Amino acid sequence: MTSAYRQQSGSLRDLGKRRMNIDKSGADVPTPMRRLRSWLSRPACRSVSLTAASLLIGFGVWQFLSSFVFNPFLIPPPLEVFRTAIPMLKSGEILSDASISMIRVMVGFATGSLAGVVIGVLLGRIRLLHDLLDPIIELLRYLSPTAMIPIAVIWFGIGEMSKYFLIFWGTFFIVLINTTAGVWRAPVARQRAAACLGANRLQIFVLVVVPSAVPYIVTGMRVAMASSFMSIIPAEILAANSGIGYLLQQSSMLLQTNRIFVALLTICVLGFIVDRIFRLVVDKVLARYMSFVSQT
Repeated sequence: MTSAYRQQSGSLRDLGKRRMNIDKSGADVPTPMRRLRSWLSRPACRSVSLTAASLLIGFGVWQFLSSFVFNPFLIPPPLEVFRTAIPMLKSGEILSDASISMIRVMVGFATGSLAGVVIGVLLGRIRLLHDLLDPIIELLRYLSPTAMIPIAVIWFGIGEMSKYFLIFWGTFFIVLINTTAGVWRAPVARQRAAACLGANRLQIFVLVVVPSAVPYIVTGMRVAMASSFMSIIPAEILAANSGIGYLLQQSSMLLQTNRIFVALLTICVLGFIVDRIFRLVVDKVLARYMSFVSQT
């Protein structure tokens, strides 16, 4: 009886040890779910996954609206838009219009941002100049680029200068106001600390005030980039013979809603790519610069 009991208890202990060994050995083996969690825990992979999920949700809502809410002629389904885009890509039509629009956007955005940063820094630093020009700026900044199209055509004609001017107009005031606010909000304690260390006014301005305004300038430039894309379309619709806006106008005259959505989708994709590139450059370049400034 005793020997049978000992034998049974020994077998139970052996079984328990085997299970423990199996659990320990299996704990190190990555399961598919653990691999997925490990992959999603990486910042870059998480960003890509969430971006893809967001796009899938957007296309799903688009398909639902086209199939069950609106007439497919008014809102073509995504697959129909993609089928229309393929021959336009092969023929180079959409690429030609997109490249022309992008050149116009980049030129107008660059000149508008540069002018906005320079004048904004001066207005934020020189109080008399700000008080003198602020009423004029506040009056003019409410004129949208669309409202300026007639006078731009009269001044510059229907050539490239009118498009550059309209994008400049939509960019300049946004960057100007953000830059001025950034210069105003430069930490006074940091300026006084630099003065105590022997820095003159020019050094304080260049090494403390301007770097402290960089986050405001970057924010203004991101908002102004979106404004640039919104400015080029009405300009090309009313006064151009090429570009995405011109493609929209020609497609609307022929009631080709599928081509209209191809143009709209092209604008969205271009804006998304440019914004991602801008954010990537800021994260790579200005992060090191700001860390250097914070140490100084």
